[in-house]
Amino acid sequence: MKAGILLVGIAVIVTTLWVSGIFAPPARHLLISDVTANPMGAGAAATMTIANEGAPDRLIDVSSTLSEARFHNADRGLPIPAGRSSLAVDAAHIMIAPADAPFENGALLPLTLRFEQAGNVSVKARFMVPEPGSMAAHMAMGHGTMQHEVTDAAPPEVRLTVVEDDRGWIAQIDTRNFTFSEELQDGDHVPGLGHAHVYLGDMKLGRLFSNSYAIGALPPGQHLLRVTLNTNDHRAYAIDGQPIVAETIIEVD
Repeated sequence: MKAGILLVGIAVIVTTLWVSGIFAPPARHLLISDVTANPMGAGAAATMTIANEGAPDRLIDVSSTLSEARFHNADRGLPIPAGRSSLAVDAAHIMIAPADAPFENGALLPLTLRFEQAGNVSVKARFMVPEPGSMAAHMAMGHGTMQHEVTDAAPPEVRLTVVEDDRGWIAQIDTRNFTFSEELQDGDHVPGLGHAHVYLGDMKLGRLFSNSYAIGALPPGQHLLRVTLNTNDHRAYAIDGQPIVAETIIEVD
């Protein structure tokens, strides 16, 4: 009898801690992969891919037991749609301040991500010194997003609309003087060919190789959806230094 009462008492305590957020269940619906950190100044910039198989959420904080960690290129909580999104060098990512000793190539840097609904999720970013000439190396030198300046008489154009269905939101992209070419990605630049990069607020959703992109369900609030046109080698098409871009606002009740 006493054992039964003890078990019930423990269950009540655990439930109370669970609800209060002191003891949280593991976020098994979040699959976080490709967690890497590249040199950025004397510190590091961490990126990752987030696959969310549950309800939409927000990424609201980051910390590390190793050094100070903070979001870069993020003005507010980052929307995490029901689907795939990422922290990337050309969007929001994590800046890790220099530690007492320089980071060694291959070292694992601990990070704790705090989600609005899922709670804390711990990951480790592998510190990697990028290959010379790569995009990561370019970003480590402090440069912004690489661009390709368009001088053609008929430059690429892009328009963006969104629709909602029972699975969430879908972006529909209309282009002129531009052709999607998945088979040539990572190759040499060919005028008028390439792919698009899709951003939700400060998060990067991914690359787009067609006129439609499934975003998934979104958390409540107002979300800025943005699409840029990019060359095969991932530079943003630009006119007078400004990327060729289309934007729209998604309102979610």
